[in-house]
Amino acid sequence: MTDRPLSPWIDHLRGRLPIALGVALLGVVARLSTPPPPARTADAIAGMLGEAIGGAVDPDDFVWEERGGFFSDALLGRRVLFLGVPRVPRVPGPGAAERGTEAERGPDAERAPDGRGAADLYRARVRLTRSGRPVSLDGVRNLTGTPLGDDRGLVARGSRVAVTTTAFGVVQGITQLDLGGDGRAGARPVGERLRAAIDGWLETGSVDGASRTEISFDNPPASARLDLVDEGLVMALGPEAVPAALNAGTGEVDTGGRDPFVARAHHLPRRVPSLGELAGPSAERLLGPTAAAAAERLALAADRAAAGLRAAPAAAYVTRGPASAEPAPEGWPSLWPPPPVAPAVDPPLPGEGAWELVAPSLPRALPGIEEDPQRPSSPFAATTLRPDPRRPELRVHLLAIDTRHIRFTLQAGYEAPRPTVGPRGTGQLPHAPTLRGAIGLGASARAPGAPHAGTEALGMIVGGRPLVPPRDGAATLGVDLSGRPYFGAWPSGGDVERVPWALWQRPAASPGAPRAEGSARVPWALWQGPSLFEAGGAAAPLALLAGPPADRAPASATLSSGDGDDLVVERAALCMTDRGFVVHAWGGALDAAALRAALERAGCLAGVSLGRAPDPLGVAFLSPQQDGILTAERLSPAMSIAPPEHAAAASPRPFLFFESRWTDAPPAPDLSLPGESVGWAADGGAQPPPAWSPAVYAADTVHLGAQVRVHAFAPDRFLFRLRAGSREISPRSAPKLDAEVPADERRQVLAAIGVGTGRRRGPRGLAVGGTVGLRFRGEGGLLLVQKGRVEIRPAGGAPLAPGADATELPLTADDGRLRPEAREIGTMRRRSAACVLDDGTLLVATTTFDSDEATTEALLDLGCARVVALDRGAHRNAFVHRASGDPALQQAYEETALFAVGVAMPGRARRITP
Repeated sequence: MTDRPLSPWIDHLRGRLPIALGVALLGVVARLSTPPPPARTADAIAGMLGEAIGGAVDPDDFVWEERGGFFSDALLGRRVLFLGVPRVPRVPGPGAAERGTEAERGPDAERAPDGRGAADLYRARVRLTRSGRPVSLDGVRNLTGTPLGDDRGLVARGSRVAVTTTAFGVVQGITQLDLGGDGRAGARPVGERLRAAIDGWLETGSVDGASRTEISFDNPPASARLDLVDEGLVMALGPEAVPAALNAGTGEVDTGGRDPFVARAHHLPRRVPSLGELAGPSAERLLGPTAAAAAERLALAADRAAAGLRAAPAAAYVTRGPASAEPAPEGWPSLWPPPPVAPAVDPPLPGEGAWELVAPSLPRALPGIEEDPQRPSSPFAATTLRPDPRRPELRVHLLAIDTRHIRFTLQAGYEAPRPTVGPRGTGQLPHAPTLRGAIGLGASARAPGAPHAGTEALGMIVGGRPLVPPRDGAATLGVDLSGRPYFGAWPSGGDVERVPWALWQRPAASPGAPRAEGSARVPWALWQGPSLFEAGGAAAPLALLAGPPADRAPASATLSSGDGDDLVVERAALCMTDRGFVVHAWGGALDAAALRAALERAGCLAGVSLGRAPDPLGVAFLSPQQDGILTAERLSPAMSIAPPEHAAAASPRPFLFFESRWTDAPPAPDLSLPGESVGWAADGGAQPPPAWSPAVYAADTVHLGAQVRVHAFAPDRFLFRLRAGSREISPRSAPKLDAEVPADERRQVLAAIGVGTGRRRGPRGLAVGGTVGLRFRGEGGLLLVQKGRVEIRPAGGAPLAPGADATELPLTADDGRLRPEAREIGTMRRRSAACVLDDGTLLVATTTFDSDEATTEALLDLGCARVVALDRGAHRNAFVHRASGDPALQQAYEETALFAVGVAMPGRARRITP
C-alpha cells in the first residue's frame, strides 16, 4: 500500500484555520450575548409569552396542551394556550361617532374597569428542555382576534378550550374551540385537504385547524363562569349563576327551562378557501407584507388571464323587452323605470343604456305583481353600459331595484367579517317565503394580520349587534328595521344626531316611542365599504319628485381612493338615485375610475363600493323550493357570487339579501302607525299614487269620554305648505302673505288642516315662504315647515330659514308629558292637536271637547313627545278636509291652513344625513 502525502491537506486546513476560529469566536460571542432562557416558573413563562405578542400575560392565564413526547417538545415545541393583552393601536369604539369626543378609543379605556386590559386568546409553540425549561417560542397565532373584546375565564380539557368575551360591561359571547379539527379531513378530496391544512396552519398553527362553536345572548349577562366536562361546556351566567350547558352531542344550549339571557349556540362550519384566497395570507406569513401584496396581484392577474381564455357567457336573466313607464294617474309622474342611461361611447351598442325589465326564470313569480295593473311587471330592470370612451372594451352591468316593492336585510357571514368584539355572524338566510335574491359584499375571510385583498368591512352591525363598530367618515350602507336602505358617509360628532331615527330602532320599541335621554344607541344594521361615491351636486329636493322626473347628471363625482384602485379586476358598487331607487353596478374587468363613471352616468347621488376581486361579488336571484334547496340564477354567469345552496344553510360571507315587502297580503304601510289596539285603516279620501300604498290612515280612539279621530300622514308622500287665512289681521306695514299654494301644485293638494286664526290683540307669530307677517313672540310651540316637511319645536331660538313656513301655537305637551295649557277649560268646540313622530309621520287628532286634553292625550298615547294645539288664538273650529271627501277642499280658507300636496311614491332609499 502506498502512503499518500498529507501535506496538501494540512496546508489546506492551515490556510482556513483563521476563518474557522473567527466563526467559532463569533458563535461564542453571540451565545454569550443572548439572554438566557427563562426560568422554569410561571412568572418567567408568562413574561416570555407576553414578549412574543408585544404585550403582557398573567401567570394564571396560560395552560399547556397535551405533551407530544420528548423529541416533539424539544424539536417542534409544546403548544400552549394563553390570554394576552397586546399593545395595539387605538381602535374606534361603537360610541365614538355618537360621542364625538374622540375619533378613536383604546380598548382598555372602554372595557376594562379592573385595569387588566383587553385580552385575546393565543396559541404558540414553546421548545422545552428535558427538565421542562423553555428554550424558545414561535408559531404565535391569535385564535379570537377581538380588539374590542376582553377574553376571560380560560378553561381547557383535552383538545377543547373555552373563553368568555366581555365588552362594555357585559358578556358579549362565549367561544368553544376544538383544536383537534372538525373530523372531516378524510372525507375531502386531496386538493381540499391540502388547502384546509394550509388554512388551518394559518389560523391556528396546526394543519388540523379548529372547530368553533359560539354562544351569543339577546340579553347579555354581566358575567359568566365556565367549566369543561366530558359531556360539554357548563356555564354559570350572571350574578345569580343561572345554570346552562352546551351539549357536546347536540350542539344546543340547555338552560333547564330558565333562560333569562336568551342564549343561542351556533356551530361555525369550516369552509375550505381557494388557492387565490390563501395566496396573500400565506405570502405574508412566510415572506412579509410586501411579498403578500405582490402575490395577490399575481393571483388576480392569473385569474384574469384564465378568464380571458374561457368563452364569454350569455346573459343569465330573462327580459320582457324595453321597460315601459309605470302606469300613473293623469297629472302624476311615472317614476319607474329610471331614466335611460346616456351612453359614453359613440355609436352606442344596441340597447345600451336602455332599461329592460328583468324577469328571473325562477319557479315562483313575485307575488302581487301580475294581478295589479298599477304595479310594474317586475321590480328589477337591467342594462349594460360602456363607461369609458377611451376603453370601450370595459362593460358594466347595471341592475335597478324598485325599493317600493323590495326590502333589504344585512347578514354577516360566519367567516367574514371578523368581529372586533363578541361572536361572529351566523350567516343565516332571511325568511324563505319572501327571499328574492342576494348581493355579494366584499369582506374577505382572512387570517388575522393578513393583507387586504379586496377589502375588509370597515364596520358592520347586524340586528343591533356591532361586529365591527362603524368608523366616522366611512362609506356606509345602512338598513333599518323595515328594510329601507340608507347611503352616505357615517357622520361624526354632533352630526350623528341627523341620522334618521328609524336606523336606530329596535323591534321591542314602540314605533313612535321617544328615546330615553342618555341611552346608548347602536344602529340596527349597517355595512361600511372601502370607498364612497358622492355626486358633486346636492341631493335632489323631494319637490322634484312631484313633477316630471329629474333628467340630470351630476356635474362631478368623487370615489375616495382605496387599495388597488388601478387593478382591472371584478368590481361592484351599490348606490341610490334621486328617485330613491337602488342601482347595483358590476363589471368583470374594471378599475375604480370606470366604476365611478358608471355610477355617475346612472344618476347616483350616493353609493358605496362593495369591493373587488378576489371577493365574490354580483347579484343572484334566489327561490327556495319545498325541499329547502335554493334555485339561484346570477344576473351574469361571469359573476363570482356564490350564495348558499340550501335555505337552511349558512353563508361564510356577508350578503345584502333582498326580499319582497309582502307575499299575499297588502304591503306594510310606509309610515309609523303606533298603538297596539288602534285600528288603523286607509281613510276614505284621495291618496297619492300608487293606490296600492296608501299614504293617509285614520283611526278612532276614546279619551276622557270623547271620541278622537286621528289622521296619520306618511313622510315623503306629501309636501306641506302653510298658508295664511283671509281672517288673519296683520299690521298695515306688514307684507301680504300667500293664501294659496302655487298653481302647479293645486291639482295635487289632497288635504287641508286648519290651524286657526290669530286674535286681534297680540296674535301669535306667522310666516309664509320665509316672509314674516306677524311678529313671533317666542312663546309656546312652533309648527315649522322646511322643504315641505313638518317639525314641532319650542317657540323661540334659532331664526327661520329662508323659505320656511311657521306659526306659533299652544304647546300642550313636551318631553312626553302633559302641560297645564292642555287642561285650560274653554268652549265646547271642534279642537285639533298635532305632533310629528321620529320617522316624520304627521299625526293630527280631532275631537269635540272643552279643552285640548283629550286630543293631546290621544297623541301622547301614540308615542308623541311634543304636541301643539292647532289654535292660533281666536278659538275657531278645527278641521281636516280631504280631497274626494265631504266637505270638499277649498283653494283658500278664512283660517290659516296647512295644505298637504301629494307626491308620487318615490323609492325608499334615503341619505344617511339628509
